[in-house]
Amino acid sequence: MGDYADISVEIDAAIARITVNRPQRLNACRDQTADELLDALRRAEDDEAVRVVVLTGAGRAFGAGYDLSTLDPSATPALERVLQEHFNPLIRGMRASRLPIVSKVNGACAGASVGVALAADIVVAAHSAYFYEPFVGIALVPDAGNTLFLTTLAGRMRSDPAMLLGDRISAEEARDWGLVWRVFDDASFDAETDVIAGRLAERAPSAVAATKKLISAASDAAQDRQLDLERDLQSAAARSPEMKAAVAAFFANRKH
Repeated sequence: MGDYADISVEIDAAIARITVNRPQRLNACRDQTADELLDALRRAEDDEAVRVVVLTGAGRAFGAGYDLSTLDPSATPALERVLQEHFNPLIRGMRASRLPIVSKVNGACAGASVGVALAADIVVAAHSAYFYEPFVGIALVPDAGNTLFLTTLAGRMRSDPAMLLGDRISAEEARDWGLVWRVFDDASFDAETDVIAGRLAERAPSAVAATKKLISAASDAAQDRQLDLERDLQSAAARSPEMKAAVAAFFANRKH
């Protein structure tokens, strides 16, 4: 299904397995990655045989967020364009999809990748997985739906320090906070996720789609406004002297 550079797609009976396949970058997403994910999701939706999507990352990470190496160190990053044209359409597409989406968080999940993971309908994690919000630490603001999902799922008293301080959130903490439905031992993680996907595939597609629509109507009323606000405030943050210094430090570290 499709000829992709950054992701791989496997269709197994009624299950579409979509994998971000940039393990050398810990599955950090560039603009093309977000576009390919949305294209693969839409193709899965157009396939009447597909009833569930499982989203994960290759190797030892679900995703390391946005790939800063794609930025031009000599220019002000146009992060508002990145969000408007690539990541926000992906988040909206996931939430509006007729298909149930399972995020299979298999390792590090940071930055924009957290937003992508939490845009799914069911989030499961391996015991070794963790979540991480690095934005403020590099003079940016959380985006890709992070401020929407963390605040609504975990509550302000947990989401505020998570995003402002940037401490790692273990899989068990994420489960206790309401970010993750189940945590499984690493050895059984693949098999347990397959069981969940199989159960979803057995459900009536029309009832699943209608239920998703009802849940989104109840929980995502602020989605469009919040994604647009993230875009606008990220645009301002990307133009700050602190962000320029952070990007310069990032590229300086890559040379060593």
